[in-house]
Amino acid sequence: MTVTAARKRNPRGAGERLRAGLMDATVELLLERGGPDGLSIRAITERAGVSPMALYLHFPGKEELLWAVCDAAFEELLVVLQEADAAHDGEPRQQLHAIGEAYMDFALERPSLYRVAFEMPAPRGGDPEALPPDDPGMAAFEHLVRATERCLPEGRDARGVALQLWVALHGFISLRAIVPKFAWPETSAFLADVLDAHLA
Repeated sequence: MTVTAARKRNPRGAGERLRAGLMDATVELLLERGGPDGLSIRAITERAGVSPMALYLHFPGKEELLWAVCDAAFEELLVVLQEADAAHDGEPRQQLHAIGEAYMDFALERPSLYRVAFEMPAPRGGDPEALPPDDPGMAAFEHLVRATERCLPEGRDARGVALQLWVALHGFISLRAIVPKFAWPETSAFLADVLDAHLA
């Protein structure tokens, strides 16, 4: 009778480290190349120091890996926004200000993740209907909508105002990176002015 040798198990946590390594390599290459165009599985796995087949142990393909990277960035941002919100529970205006500051701090302190989340071409083509119900990017925006709604009188379009706030903050962050020597105000002061303008 032939005895088949038992398959050697990977050390505990090795799979999670491999998945994280592939995602980190993808972030590095996205930033170096300015987007996903021409980014190959071979390039990603070479950067991660593994074989191309290793990627398929965790992702069906490159597109799913790209979305996992974007989702991870938005998940981290969502946690930051939720923590800022909870720190001022019961004070709607302070909550919204804290959320705005947390958003800008995330963008300035984690620029790589912020760029991946907001500045890379969306691998699903930017189609909202293609997003899963639990998409973390939409969850982050809906969190902003709810915080905005608490600060508005009945009848105001909270979603529209939240969109204007997001565009203002993203524009501020993006332009600061493009024109760093401009006399930009402090982020907190800019945020206070934006909230005064949009919540009046």
